[in-house]
Amino acid sequence: MPFPDDLLEQAFHLASRERTRPRQASLRRAVSTAYYALFHLLTSDAASNWKRTEQRDQLARVFDHGRMKNACSRKASELINQLKKDRPTGETLHRATKLLLVAETFSGLQQRRHSADYDNSVNWTRGDTLAEIRTVERAFEAWRDVRNQSDAQALLVAFFGGREPAR
Repeated sequence: MPFPDDLLEQAFHLASRERTRPRQASLRRAVSTAYYALFHLLTSDAASNWKRTEQRDQLARVFDHGRMKNACSRKASELINQLKKDRPTGETLHRATKLLLVAETFSGLQQRRHSADYDNSVNWTRGDTLAEIRTVERAFEAWRDVRNQSDAQALLVAFFGGREPAR
């Protein structure tokens, strides 16, 4: 099982660890772990495009969370505008909504991960935590459906900080 899948499994484990009265530490770590599962899913796919296999692990370490969030926010805005303007159908609609789910999940979850890690005024519930993890699980499925599409690959390139090329 690849590392991102292990992290997602670990997030579910942490969220369900205590049968009654879950600890904030478990719930917060579960949210954070779910975020990192998606982060590693995307960065490992980006690095897998690198020709030199011996350098892929090094390459995966250069990704910046803020740049990735910004790229996902831009992609989500672009997709929302495209869906409103073009009203695509069929496979085009399917791909756009899947990529939108990935982009929105990443950018939104990054903020919630930050809250889980640093904002002690927020009280997490098991239900909220499991909802976050399930959203990541859906994003995993969506990404695996679209990862080889040109828009998805362009998003991976945008993680390096540049703008996606105009189509």
